Amino acid sequence: MAQYFVGIDLGTTHCAVFYGCHGQSELTQLLIPQLTAPGRVEARPLLPSFVYTPHASELLDSDRILPWGRSETNVIVGQLARDLGAKSQGRMVQSAKSWLCHSNVSADEAILPVDAVDDIDKMSAKTALEHILFHLVAAWNHAFADAPLTEQEVVITVPASFAPAARVNTEQVAQNLGINARLMEEPLAAFYAWLADTPDWQSQLEVGDQVLVVDIGGGTTDLSLIAVTENAGELDLERIAVGRHILLGGDNMDMALTYHVANKLAQQGKTLESWQITGLTQACCQAKESLLDVGGPEEFSVTVPSRGRSLFNNAITSTLNKDEVVQLVLEGFFPQVTLDDQVQQGPREGFATLNLDYERDPAITRHILDFLRRSEALPTKVLFNGGVFNAKPIADLLLQRLRSLLPADCVLDQLQPAHLDHAVAKGATYYQYTKVNGGLKVKNGLAANYYIGIASPMPAIPGMAPPVDALCIAPLGLEEGGDEQVLPNEFSLIVGETVRFRFFQSNHAQADRLGNLINSFGVAALIELPPIELTLAAGESAPGDMVRVYLSCQVNDLGILMLRAHEVNSDRSWQIEFTVRESNG
Repeated sequence: MAQYFVGIDLGTTHCAVFYGCHGQSELTQLLIPQLTAPGRVEARPLLPSFVYTPHASELLDSDRILPWGRSETNVIVGQLARDLGAKSQGRMVQSAKSWLCHSNVSADEAILPVDAVDDIDKMSAKTALEHILFHLVAAWNHAFADAPLTEQEVVITVPASFAPAARVNTEQVAQNLGINARLMEEPLAAFYAWLADTPDWQSQLEVGDQVLVVDIGGGTTDLSLIAVTENAGELDLERIAVGRHILLGGDNMDMALTYHVANKLAQQGKTLESWQITGLTQACCQAKESLLDVGGPEEFSVTVPSRGRSLFNNAITSTLNKDEVVQLVLEGFFPQVTLDDQVQQGPREGFATLNLDYERDPAITRHILDFLRRSEALPTKVLFNGGVFNAKPIADLLLQRLRSLLPADCVLDQLQPAHLDHAVAKGATYYQYTKVNGGLKVKNGLAANYYIGIASPMPAIPGMAPPVDALCIAPLGLEEGGDEQVLPNEFSLIVGETVRFRFFQSNHAQADRLGNLINSFGVAALIELPPIELTLAAGESAPGDMVRVYLSCQVNDLGILMLRAHEVNSDRSWQIEFTVRESNG
Protein backbone atom coordinates (compact mmCIF):
# COMPACT_ATOMS: atom_id res chain seq x y z
CA MET A 1 0.00 0.00 0.00
CA ALA A 2 1.23 3.49 -0.82
CA GLN A 3 2.51 5.49 2.13
CA TYR A 4 1.97 8.94 0.60
CA PHE A 5 -0.34 10.71 -1.80
CA VAL A 6 1.47 13.26 -3.94
CA GLY A 7 0.23 16.18 -6.05
CA ILE A 8 2.47 17.47 -8.86
CA ASP A 9 1.82 20.73 -10.66
CA LEU A 10 3.78 20.15 -13.87
CA GLY A 11 3.45 23.80 -14.84
CA THR A 12 4.29 25.62 -18.04
CA THR A 13 6.61 28.01 -16.19
CA HIS A 14 7.07 26.45 -12.72
CA CYS A 15 6.52 23.09 -11.05
CA ALA A 16 5.49 22.43 -7.47
CA VAL A 17 4.98 19.29 -5.37
CA PHE A 18 2.79 18.72 -2.29
CA TYR A 19 2.27 15.52 -0.35
CA GLY A 20 0.39 13.99 2.54
CA CYS A 21 0.87 10.83 4.55
CA HIS A 22 -1.83 8.20 4.94
CA GLY A 23 -3.44 8.54 8.34
CA GLN A 24 -2.54 12.23 8.67
CA SER A 25 -4.41 15.34 7.53
CA GLU A 26 -1.42 17.66 7.19
CA LEU A 27 -0.33 18.56 3.64
CA THR A 28 3.30 19.58 3.13
CA GLN A 29 5.20 21.18 0.28
CA LEU A 30 8.30 19.44 -1.01
CA LEU A 31 11.30 21.74 -1.35
CA ILE A 32 13.03 20.90 -4.63
CA PRO A 33 16.86 20.89 -4.73
CA GLN A 34 18.20 22.45 -7.92
CA LEU A 35 21.25 24.20 -9.27
CA THR A 36 21.01 27.96 -8.80
CA ALA A 37 24.59 28.65 -9.89
CA PRO A 38 27.45 26.43 -11.08
CA GLY A 39 28.28 24.15 -8.16
CA ARG A 40 25.60 25.66 -5.88
CA VAL A 41 22.46 23.73 -4.93
CA GLU A 42 19.45 25.23 -3.16
CA ALA A 43 16.14 23.64 -2.19
CA ARG A 44 13.27 25.88 -3.35
CA PRO A 45 9.46 25.61 -3.34
CA LEU A 46 9.25 25.96 -7.13
CA LEU A 47 11.21 24.36 -9.96
CA PRO A 48 11.32 26.55 -13.09
CA SER A 49 10.17 24.45 -16.07
CA PHE A 50 13.25 25.13 -18.21
CA VAL A 51 15.64 22.64 -19.79
CA TYR A 52 19.10 23.86 -20.83
CA THR A 53 21.81 22.08 -22.81
CA PRO A 54 25.18 23.63 -21.90
CA HIS A 55 28.17 23.92 -24.20
CA ALA A 56 30.76 21.20 -23.62
CA SER A 57 33.17 23.72 -22.04
CA GLU A 58 30.55 25.77 -20.22
CA LEU A 59 30.41 23.80 -16.96
CA LEU A 60 32.67 21.42 -15.08
CA ASP A 61 31.32 18.06 -13.97
CA SER A 62 31.60 19.29 -10.39
CA ASP A 63 29.39 22.28 -11.28
CA ARG A 64 26.45 19.98 -12.05
CA ILE A 65 26.33 17.65 -9.05
CA LEU A 66 22.93 17.44 -7.36
CA PRO A 67 22.19 15.74 -4.02
CA TRP A 68 21.39 12.52 -5.89
CA GLY A 69 24.52 12.75 -8.04
CA ARG A 70 25.33 14.03 -11.52
CA SER A 71 22.65 13.59 -14.15
CA GLU A 72 23.38 11.02 -16.84
CA THR A 73 21.93 13.38 -19.44
CA ASN A 74 23.69 16.50 -20.66
CA VAL A 75 20.91 18.86 -19.58
CA ILE A 76 20.16 21.11 -16.63
CA VAL A 77 16.68 21.70 -15.25
CA GLY A 78 15.43 24.49 -13.02
CA GLN A 79 16.70 27.90 -11.95
CA LEU A 80 20.22 27.63 -13.38
CA ALA A 81 18.75 26.40 -16.67
CA ARG A 82 16.58 29.51 -16.79
CA ASP A 83 19.45 31.84 -15.88
CA LEU A 84 21.90 30.36 -18.39
CA GLY A 85 19.23 30.33 -21.09
CA ALA A 86 18.78 34.08 -20.57
CA LYS A 87 22.38 34.62 -21.68
CA SER A 88 22.60 32.18 -24.59
CA GLN A 89 20.42 31.69 -27.64
CA GLY A 90 19.35 28.30 -28.92
CA ARG A 91 20.11 26.16 -25.85
CA MET A 92 16.99 26.40 -23.70
CA VAL A 93 13.60 24.68 -24.00
CA GLN A 94 10.66 26.34 -22.30
CA SER A 95 6.88 25.85 -22.33
CA ALA A 96 7.37 22.15 -23.14
CA LYS A 97 3.89 21.35 -21.84
CA SER A 98 2.27 23.76 -24.26
CA TRP A 99 4.07 22.13 -27.19
CA LEU A 100 2.13 18.94 -26.42
CA CYS A 101 -0.94 20.73 -27.80
CA HIS A 102 0.63 22.04 -31.01
CA SER A 103 -1.66 21.57 -33.98
CA ASN A 104 1.12 20.81 -36.49
CA VAL A 105 3.97 19.34 -34.43
CA SER A 106 3.98 15.85 -32.94
CA ALA A 107 4.85 15.59 -29.26
CA ASP A 108 7.53 13.04 -30.28
CA GLU A 109 9.10 15.27 -32.93
CA ALA A 110 12.56 16.51 -31.95
CA ILE A 111 12.32 20.22 -32.84
CA LEU A 112 13.14 22.00 -29.55
CA PRO A 113 14.55 24.49 -29.09
CA VAL A 114 13.30 25.80 -32.42
CA ASP A 115 16.32 28.13 -32.64
CA ALA A 116 18.81 25.43 -31.57
CA VAL A 117 22.51 26.04 -32.16
CA ASP A 118 24.45 23.47 -34.19
CA ASP A 119 26.26 21.71 -31.35
CA ILE A 120 23.21 20.45 -29.43
CA ASP A 121 20.73 17.69 -30.11
CA LYS A 122 17.16 18.89 -30.42
CA MET A 123 14.55 17.17 -28.28
CA SER A 124 10.81 16.57 -28.44
CA ALA A 125 8.26 18.16 -26.14
CA LYS A 126 7.76 14.80 -24.42
CA THR A 127 11.51 14.41 -23.88
CA ALA A 128 11.78 17.91 -22.39
CA LEU A 129 8.84 17.21 -20.09
CA GLU A 130 10.39 13.92 -19.08
CA HIS A 131 13.62 15.73 -18.07
CA ILE A 132 11.57 18.03 -15.83
CA LEU A 133 9.52 15.24 -14.29
CA PHE A 134 12.65 13.12 -13.79
CA HIS A 135 14.13 15.95 -11.72
CA LEU A 136 10.99 16.01 -9.54
CA VAL A 137 11.08 12.22 -9.15
CA ALA A 138 14.77 12.34 -8.17
CA ALA A 139 14.06 15.12 -5.65
CA TRP A 140 11.28 13.04 -4.08
CA ASN A 141 13.34 9.84 -3.98
CA HIS A 142 16.22 11.72 -2.36
CA ALA A 143 13.92 13.05 0.36
CA PHE A 144 12.04 9.75 0.83
CA ALA A 145 14.55 7.03 0.04
CA ASP A 146 12.36 4.38 1.67
CA ALA A 147 9.22 5.41 -0.24
CA PRO A 148 10.05 5.87 -3.96
CA LEU A 149 7.58 7.90 -5.97
CA THR A 150 6.77 4.93 -8.20
CA GLU A 151 5.08 3.31 -5.18
CA GLN A 152 2.98 6.31 -4.15
CA GLU A 153 -0.44 7.61 -5.22
CA VAL A 154 0.38 10.43 -7.62
CA VAL A 155 -1.85 13.10 -9.16
CA ILE A 156 -0.44 15.26 -11.98
CA THR A 157 -2.35 18.37 -12.99
CA VAL A 158 -3.03 19.45 -16.57
CA PRO A 159 -5.06 22.31 -18.05
CA ALA A 160 -8.81 21.66 -18.04
CA SER A 161 -8.75 22.35 -21.76
CA PHE A 162 -5.85 20.01 -22.57
CA ALA A 163 -6.41 18.15 -25.84
CA PRO A 164 -6.94 14.37 -25.54
CA ALA A 165 -3.60 13.63 -27.20
CA ALA A 166 -1.79 15.97 -24.79
CA ARG A 167 -3.34 14.13 -21.84
CA VAL A 168 -2.22 10.80 -23.23
CA ASN A 169 1.30 12.15 -23.83
CA THR A 170 1.48 13.45 -20.25
CA GLU A 171 0.47 10.03 -18.95
CA GLN A 172 3.10 8.39 -21.15
CA VAL A 173 5.83 10.68 -19.84
CA ALA A 174 4.90 9.65 -16.29
CA GLN A 175 4.70 5.98 -17.24
CA ASN A 176 8.16 6.15 -18.82
CA LEU A 177 9.42 6.99 -15.32
CA GLY A 178 7.39 4.22 -13.70
CA ILE A 179 4.60 6.44 -12.37
CA ASN A 180 0.96 5.53 -12.94
CA ALA A 181 -0.49 8.95 -12.27
CA ARG A 182 -4.04 10.19 -12.17
CA LEU A 183 -4.57 13.41 -14.16
CA MET A 184 -6.53 16.31 -12.70
CA GLU A 185 -7.66 19.65 -14.10
CA GLU A 186 -5.64 22.62 -12.83
CA PRO A 187 -8.55 25.01 -12.08
CA LEU A 188 -10.34 22.20 -10.24
CA ALA A 189 -7.17 21.56 -8.22
CA ALA A 190 -7.02 25.26 -7.36
CA PHE A 191 -10.59 25.03 -6.09
CA TYR A 192 -9.71 21.98 -3.98
CA ALA A 193 -6.86 24.00 -2.46
CA TRP A 194 -9.42 26.65 -1.49
CA LEU A 195 -11.56 23.96 0.11
CA ALA A 196 -8.53 22.64 2.00
CA ASP A 197 -7.72 26.12 3.33
CA THR A 198 -11.34 27.08 4.11
CA PRO A 199 -12.82 24.85 6.85
CA ASP A 200 -16.03 26.92 6.86
CA TRP A 201 -16.48 26.89 3.08
CA GLN A 202 -20.20 26.02 3.47
CA SER A 203 -20.77 29.44 5.03
CA GLN A 204 -19.31 31.17 1.95
CA LEU A 205 -21.34 29.32 -0.68
CA GLU A 206 -25.04 28.70 -1.12
CA VAL A 207 -27.27 26.72 -3.45
CA GLY A 208 -27.40 28.38 -6.86
CA ASP A 209 -23.92 29.90 -6.70
CA GLN A 210 -21.68 29.57 -9.73
CA VAL A 211 -17.95 29.82 -9.02
CA LEU A 212 -15.80 31.07 -11.88
CA VAL A 213 -12.20 29.84 -11.52
CA VAL A 214 -9.72 32.00 -13.43
CA ASP A 215 -6.26 30.41 -13.49
CA ILE A 216 -3.68 32.61 -15.22
CA GLY A 217 -0.24 31.05 -15.20
CA GLY A 218 2.91 31.87 -17.06
CA GLY A 219 1.81 30.43 -20.38
CA THR A 220 -1.93 29.76 -20.28
CA THR A 221 -5.27 31.06 -19.09
CA ASP A 222 -7.52 28.24 -17.87
CA LEU A 223 -11.20 28.75 -17.05
CA SER A 224 -13.70 26.55 -15.24
CA LEU A 225 -17.17 26.94 -13.76
CA ILE A 226 -18.33 25.14 -10.60
CA ALA A 227 -22.00 25.03 -9.60
CA VAL A 228 -23.26 24.76 -6.03
CA THR A 229 -26.23 22.42 -5.72
CA GLU A 230 -28.09 20.61 -2.94
CA ASN A 231 -28.33 16.90 -2.23
CA ALA A 232 -30.33 15.57 0.75
CA GLY A 233 -30.04 18.90 2.50
CA GLU A 234 -26.25 19.14 2.02
CA LEU A 235 -24.31 21.37 -0.35
CA ASP A 236 -22.92 19.64 -3.44
CA LEU A 237 -20.35 20.94 -5.93
CA GLU A 238 -20.11 20.16 -9.63
CA ARG A 239 -17.73 21.36 -12.33
CA ILE A 240 -20.08 22.18 -15.20
CA ALA A 241 -17.94 23.94 -17.83
CA VAL A 242 -14.33 24.37 -18.93
CA GLY A 243 -12.83 26.86 -21.35
CA ARG A 244 -10.79 26.17 -24.45
CA HIS A 245 -6.99 26.04 -24.41
CA ILE A 246 -5.82 29.67 -24.29
CA LEU A 247 -2.08 30.23 -24.78
CA LEU A 248 -2.04 33.58 -23.04
CA GLY A 249 -0.58 34.39 -19.63
CA GLY A 250 2.11 36.11 -17.63
CA ASP A 251 4.80 35.34 -20.22
CA ASN A 252 2.87 37.42 -22.77
CA MET A 253 2.84 40.34 -20.35
CA ASP A 254 6.58 40.08 -19.85
CA MET A 255 7.11 40.00 -23.62
CA ALA A 256 4.94 43.12 -24.04
CA LEU A 257 7.25 44.96 -21.66
CA THR A 258 10.30 43.48 -23.38
CA TYR A 259 9.33 44.82 -26.80
CA HIS A 260 8.45 48.18 -25.26
CA VAL A 261 11.92 48.49 -23.71
CA ALA A 262 13.60 47.18 -26.88
CA ASN A 263 11.81 49.86 -28.92
CA LYS A 264 12.91 52.55 -26.45
CA LEU A 265 16.51 51.37 -26.79
CA ALA A 266 16.23 51.27 -30.59
CA GLN A 267 15.14 54.91 -30.58
CA GLN A 268 18.35 55.65 -28.68
CA GLY A 269 20.38 53.85 -31.35
CA LYS A 270 20.93 50.72 -29.24
CA THR A 271 19.99 47.56 -31.13
CA LEU A 272 19.70 44.30 -29.24
CA GLU A 273 20.78 40.92 -30.54
CA SER A 274 18.33 38.03 -30.50
CA TRP A 275 20.09 36.25 -27.62
CA GLN A 276 19.65 39.33 -25.41
CA ILE A 277 15.85 39.26 -25.66
CA THR A 278 15.48 36.32 -23.25
CA GLY A 279 17.56 38.08 -20.60
CA LEU A 280 15.65 41.32 -21.12
CA THR A 281 12.38 39.41 -20.70
CA GLN A 282 13.49 38.12 -17.29
CA ALA A 283 14.50 41.62 -16.26
CA CYS A 284 11.11 42.96 -17.38
CA CYS A 285 9.37 40.23 -15.37
CA GLN A 286 11.20 41.40 -12.26
CA ALA A 287 10.30 45.01 -13.07
CA LYS A 288 6.62 44.10 -13.50
CA GLU A 289 6.47 42.30 -10.18
CA SER A 290 8.25 45.11 -8.35
CA LEU A 291 6.28 47.99 -9.90
CA LEU A 292 2.91 46.30 -9.37
CA ASP A 293 3.73 45.31 -5.80
CA VAL A 294 1.81 47.20 -3.13
CA GLY A 295 4.16 49.95 -1.97
CA GLY A 296 6.56 49.20 -4.83
CA PRO A 297 8.80 51.82 -6.48
CA GLU A 298 7.66 54.22 -9.17
CA GLU A 299 10.55 53.29 -11.45
CA PHE A 300 12.69 50.20 -12.04
CA SER A 301 16.07 49.93 -13.76
CA VAL A 302 16.25 47.18 -16.41
CA THR A 303 19.65 45.74 -17.35
CA VAL A 304 20.21 43.84 -20.59
CA PRO A 305 22.92 41.14 -20.34
CA SER A 306 26.09 41.51 -22.36
CA ARG A 307 28.93 39.21 -23.41
CA GLY A 308 31.95 40.45 -21.58
CA ARG A 309 34.27 39.17 -18.91
CA SER A 310 31.87 40.79 -16.48
CA LEU A 311 28.14 40.57 -16.99
CA PHE A 312 27.79 44.28 -16.37
CA ASN A 313 30.68 45.46 -18.57
CA ASN A 314 29.17 47.57 -21.34
CA ALA A 315 25.72 46.50 -20.14
CA ILE A 316 22.75 48.24 -21.71
CA THR A 317 20.27 49.71 -19.26
CA SER A 318 16.85 51.25 -19.51
CA THR A 319 13.99 51.98 -17.16
CA LEU A 320 10.34 51.07 -16.74
CA ASN A 321 7.98 53.16 -14.68
CA LYS A 322 4.70 52.25 -13.04
CA ASP A 323 2.59 54.17 -15.56
CA GLU A 324 4.12 52.21 -18.46
CA VAL A 325 3.43 48.87 -16.77
CA VAL A 326 -0.14 49.86 -15.93
CA GLN A 327 -0.76 50.89 -19.53
CA LEU A 328 0.87 47.85 -21.15
CA VAL A 329 -0.18 45.14 -18.71
CA LEU A 330 -3.37 46.23 -16.99
CA GLU A 331 -4.98 48.14 -19.84
CA GLY A 332 -3.47 45.96 -22.57
CA PHE A 333 -4.42 42.54 -21.19
CA PHE A 334 -7.43 43.46 -19.04
CA PRO A 335 -9.30 46.16 -21.00
CA GLN A 336 -12.90 47.10 -20.33
CA VAL A 337 -15.21 45.06 -22.57
CA THR A 338 -18.92 45.14 -23.34
CA LEU A 339 -21.33 42.25 -23.70
CA ASP A 340 -21.21 42.56 -27.50
CA ASP A 341 -17.41 42.21 -27.73
CA GLN A 342 -15.96 39.20 -29.53
CA VAL A 343 -12.51 37.62 -29.37
CA GLN A 344 -10.51 39.35 -32.10
CA GLN A 345 -8.77 37.24 -34.72
CA GLY A 346 -7.28 39.72 -37.17
CA PRO A 347 -5.35 38.93 -40.37
CA ARG A 348 -2.52 36.41 -40.30
CA GLU A 349 0.80 36.45 -42.12
CA GLY A 350 1.26 33.90 -44.89
CA PHE A 351 4.52 32.68 -43.37
CA ALA A 352 5.39 32.48 -39.70
CA THR A 353 8.24 31.18 -37.57
CA LEU A 354 7.52 27.75 -36.16
CA ASN A 355 6.31 28.43 -32.65
CA LEU A 356 3.45 27.82 -30.26
CA ASP A 357 -0.15 28.56 -31.30
CA TYR A 358 -0.35 31.80 -29.33
CA GLU A 359 -3.60 33.72 -29.09
CA ARG A 360 -3.87 36.67 -31.42
CA ASP A 361 -6.15 38.62 -29.07
CA PRO A 362 -4.24 39.55 -25.88
CA ALA A 363 -7.36 40.77 -24.03
CA ILE A 364 -7.94 38.18 -21.30
CA THR A 365 -11.21 39.92 -20.42
CA ARG A 366 -12.57 39.17 -23.91
CA HIS A 367 -11.62 35.51 -23.59
CA ILE A 368 -13.40 35.28 -20.23
CA LEU A 369 -16.47 36.99 -21.70
CA ASP A 370 -16.45 34.49 -24.57
CA PHE A 371 -16.32 31.60 -22.06
CA LEU A 372 -19.20 33.00 -20.02
CA ARG A 373 -21.25 33.54 -23.15
CA ARG A 374 -20.65 30.00 -24.45
CA SER A 375 -21.36 28.51 -21.03
CA GLU A 376 -24.46 30.68 -20.55
CA ALA A 377 -23.05 31.40 -17.09
CA LEU A 378 -23.83 34.07 -14.53
CA PRO A 379 -21.12 33.65 -11.87
CA THR A 380 -21.73 34.77 -8.31
CA LYS A 381 -18.25 33.95 -6.98
CA VAL A 382 -14.80 34.13 -8.51
CA LEU A 383 -11.58 32.39 -7.49
CA PHE A 384 -8.31 33.66 -8.93
CA ASN A 385 -5.25 31.44 -9.21
CA GLY A 386 -1.79 31.69 -10.75
CA GLY A 387 1.30 33.76 -10.21
CA VAL A 388 -0.05 36.66 -12.27
CA PHE A 389 -2.42 37.49 -9.40
CA ASN A 390 0.46 38.03 -6.99
CA ALA A 391 0.14 41.54 -8.39
CA LYS A 392 -2.85 42.85 -6.44
CA PRO A 393 -3.64 45.59 -9.00
CA ILE A 394 -4.28 42.87 -11.61
CA ALA A 395 -6.65 40.96 -9.31
CA ASP A 396 -8.48 44.14 -8.32
CA LEU A 397 -8.86 45.32 -11.90
CA LEU A 398 -10.07 41.97 -13.23
CA LEU A 399 -12.64 41.71 -10.43
CA GLN A 400 -13.87 45.19 -11.37
CA ARG A 401 -14.05 44.24 -15.07
CA LEU A 402 -16.01 41.06 -14.33
CA ARG A 403 -18.49 42.88 -12.11
CA SER A 404 -19.14 45.39 -14.89
CA LEU A 405 -20.29 42.55 -17.19
CA LEU A 406 -23.02 41.35 -14.82
CA PRO A 407 -26.54 42.77 -14.39
CA ALA A 408 -26.83 45.56 -11.85
CA ASP A 409 -28.67 43.36 -9.34
CA CYS A 410 -26.01 40.60 -9.42
CA VAL A 411 -23.26 40.40 -6.84
CA LEU A 412 -19.88 38.85 -7.64
CA ASP A 413 -17.80 38.04 -4.55
CA GLN A 414 -14.15 37.03 -4.59
CA LEU A 415 -13.11 33.86 -2.76
CA GLN A 416 -9.74 34.33 -1.09
CA PRO A 417 -7.31 31.97 -2.83
CA ALA A 418 -4.69 29.69 -1.38
CA HIS A 419 -1.05 30.47 -2.17
CA LEU A 420 -1.18 31.52 -5.81
CA ASP A 421 2.04 29.78 -6.89
CA HIS A 422 1.46 26.32 -5.45
CA ALA A 423 -2.31 26.02 -4.89
CA VAL A 424 -2.64 23.60 -7.82
CA ALA A 425 -0.17 21.10 -6.34
CA LYS A 426 -1.76 21.41 -2.90
CA GLY A 427 -5.26 21.00 -4.32
CA ALA A 428 -4.27 17.88 -6.25
CA THR A 429 -2.93 16.39 -3.02
CA TYR A 430 -6.07 17.32 -1.10
CA TYR A 431 -8.21 15.75 -3.83
CA GLN A 432 -6.41 12.44 -3.40
CA TYR A 433 -6.69 12.82 0.38
CA THR A 434 -10.48 13.11 0.12
CA LYS A 435 -10.62 10.03 -2.11
CA VAL A 436 -8.70 7.99 0.45
CA ASN A 437 -10.12 9.40 3.68
CA GLY A 438 -13.55 10.54 2.55
CA GLY A 439 -14.78 14.07 2.14
CA LEU A 440 -16.47 16.33 -0.33
CA LYS A 441 -15.86 15.47 -3.98
CA VAL A 442 -16.46 18.05 -6.68
CA LYS A 443 -18.42 16.24 -9.36
CA ASN A 444 -16.80 16.44 -12.77
CA GLY A 445 -19.93 16.74 -14.86
CA LEU A 446 -19.20 16.74 -18.58
CA ALA A 447 -19.07 20.23 -20.05
CA ALA A 448 -20.85 19.27 -23.30
CA ASN A 449 -23.00 16.56 -24.87
CA TYR A 450 -20.98 13.92 -26.73
CA TYR A 451 -22.17 11.92 -29.73
CA ILE A 452 -20.95 9.08 -31.94
CA GLY A 453 -21.65 8.87 -35.65
CA ILE A 454 -24.18 6.25 -36.80
CA ALA A 455 -24.59 5.38 -40.48
CA SER A 456 -27.90 6.91 -41.54
CA PRO A 457 -30.63 4.76 -43.13
CA MET A 458 -30.93 7.38 -45.87
CA PRO A 459 -29.81 6.19 -49.33
CA ALA A 460 -26.58 7.42 -50.85
CA ILE A 461 -26.92 10.59 -52.91
CA PRO A 462 -24.61 11.42 -55.87
CA GLY A 463 -22.08 14.14 -54.99
CA MET A 464 -22.66 13.85 -51.24
CA ALA A 465 -20.81 11.95 -48.53
CA PRO A 466 -22.80 9.08 -47.00
CA PRO A 467 -25.15 10.67 -44.44
CA VAL A 468 -24.40 10.13 -40.74
CA ASP A 469 -26.68 10.57 -37.72
CA ALA A 470 -25.32 11.43 -34.26
CA LEU A 471 -26.19 9.34 -31.20
CA CYS A 472 -25.91 10.99 -27.75
CA ILE A 473 -23.66 8.67 -25.73
CA ALA A 474 -22.65 11.06 -22.91
CA PRO A 475 -24.95 13.97 -22.02
CA LEU A 476 -23.80 17.26 -20.52
CA GLY A 477 -23.47 16.94 -16.75
CA LEU A 478 -22.77 13.19 -16.78
CA GLU A 479 -20.51 12.64 -13.78
CA GLU A 480 -17.06 11.24 -14.28
CA GLY A 481 -16.59 8.09 -12.24
CA GLY A 482 -20.33 7.42 -12.19
CA ASP A 483 -22.21 4.21 -12.92
CA GLU A 484 -22.38 2.60 -16.34
CA GLN A 485 -25.38 3.76 -18.38
CA VAL A 486 -27.23 1.52 -20.85
CA LEU A 487 -28.62 3.09 -24.02
CA PRO A 488 -32.10 2.04 -25.16
CA ASN A 489 -31.16 1.59 -28.84
CA GLU A 490 -29.88 -1.40 -30.82
CA PHE A 491 -27.40 -1.17 -33.71
CA SER A 492 -25.27 -3.21 -36.07
CA LEU A 493 -21.50 -3.28 -35.47
CA ILE A 494 -18.86 -4.24 -38.05
CA VAL A 495 -16.12 -6.50 -36.64
CA GLY A 496 -12.86 -7.87 -38.02
CA GLU A 497 -12.38 -4.93 -40.40
CA THR A 498 -10.84 -1.49 -39.92
CA VAL A 499 -13.66 1.02 -39.50
CA ARG A 500 -13.91 4.68 -38.50
CA PHE A 501 -15.77 5.99 -35.47
CA ARG A 502 -16.71 9.68 -35.68
CA PHE A 503 -17.30 11.74 -32.54
CA PHE A 504 -19.10 15.05 -32.04
CA GLN A 505 -19.83 17.46 -29.21
CA SER A 506 -22.49 20.11 -28.71
CA ASN A 507 -21.69 23.81 -28.74
CA HIS A 508 -24.34 24.83 -26.22
CA ALA A 509 -25.00 24.30 -22.51
CA GLN A 510 -28.28 22.34 -22.63
CA ALA A 511 -28.21 18.67 -21.66
CA ASP A 512 -29.39 16.18 -24.28
CA ARG A 513 -31.02 12.82 -23.51
CA LEU A 514 -28.84 9.70 -23.43
CA GLY A 515 -29.60 7.71 -26.59
CA ASN A 516 -31.17 10.62 -28.45
CA LEU A 517 -30.48 10.44 -32.19
CA ILE A 518 -29.84 13.64 -34.14
CA ASN A 519 -30.53 13.08 -37.83
CA SER A 520 -27.96 13.86 -40.49
CA PHE A 521 -29.51 17.27 -41.21
CA GLY A 522 -28.80 18.38 -37.65
CA VAL A 523 -25.25 17.00 -37.40
CA ALA A 524 -23.84 20.13 -39.07
CA ALA A 525 -24.73 22.09 -35.91
CA LEU A 526 -22.36 19.92 -33.85
CA ILE A 527 -18.59 20.22 -33.45
CA GLU A 528 -16.80 17.24 -34.98
CA LEU A 529 -13.87 15.83 -32.99
CA PRO A 530 -10.93 13.74 -34.26
CA PRO A 531 -12.13 10.28 -35.37
CA ILE A 532 -10.76 6.94 -34.22
CA GLU A 533 -9.95 4.04 -36.54
CA LEU A 534 -10.16 0.58 -34.98
CA THR A 535 -10.35 -3.07 -35.93
CA LEU A 536 -12.59 -4.84 -33.43
CA ALA A 537 -11.82 -8.52 -32.95
CA ALA A 538 -14.06 -10.74 -35.07
CA GLY A 539 -13.78 -13.76 -32.80
CA GLU A 540 -16.40 -16.27 -33.91
CA SER A 541 -17.58 -13.98 -36.70
CA ALA A 542 -16.05 -13.58 -40.15
CA PRO A 543 -14.10 -10.38 -40.90
CA GLY A 544 -16.52 -7.71 -42.05
CA ASP A 545 -19.56 -9.33 -40.41
CA MET A 546 -22.19 -7.12 -38.82
CA VAL A 547 -23.35 -8.18 -35.35
CA ARG A 548 -26.41 -6.95 -33.51
CA VAL A 549 -25.48 -4.95 -30.36
CA TYR A 550 -26.77 -2.67 -27.67
CA LEU A 551 -24.54 0.03 -26.13
CA SER A 552 -23.51 1.11 -22.64
CA CYS A 553 -21.27 3.99 -21.62
CA GLN A 554 -19.31 5.19 -18.62
CA VAL A 555 -16.89 8.06 -18.06
CA ASN A 556 -14.07 7.21 -15.66
CA ASP A 557 -12.20 9.57 -13.32
CA LEU A 558 -9.62 10.31 -16.03
CA GLY A 559 -12.24 11.62 -18.43
CA ILE A 560 -12.15 8.55 -20.67
CA LEU A 561 -15.49 7.67 -22.22
CA MET A 562 -15.73 3.89 -22.33
CA LEU A 563 -18.34 2.89 -24.90
CA ARG A 564 -19.13 -0.83 -24.85
CA ALA A 565 -20.98 -2.69 -27.54
CA HIS A 566 -22.67 -5.85 -26.19
CA GLU A 567 -23.82 -8.53 -28.63
CA VAL A 568 -27.54 -9.09 -28.14
CA ASN A 569 -27.46 -12.88 -28.46
CA SER A 570 -24.23 -13.68 -26.59
CA ASP A 571 -21.94 -12.42 -23.86
CA ARG A 572 -19.40 -10.97 -26.32
CA SER A 573 -18.59 -7.27 -26.04
CA TRP A 574 -16.24 -4.71 -27.60
CA GLN A 575 -14.91 -1.50 -26.02
CA ILE A 576 -14.13 1.86 -27.64
CA GLU A 577 -12.36 4.53 -25.58
CA PHE A 578 -12.43 8.26 -26.23
CA THR A 579 -11.22 11.20 -24.12
CA VAL A 580 -14.05 13.65 -23.44
CA ARG A 581 -12.20 16.20 -21.34
CA GLU A 582 -12.14 18.67 -24.19
CA SER A 583 -13.06 22.30 -24.46
CA ASN A 584 -16.71 23.14 -24.61
CA GLY A 585 -16.03 25.92 -27.03
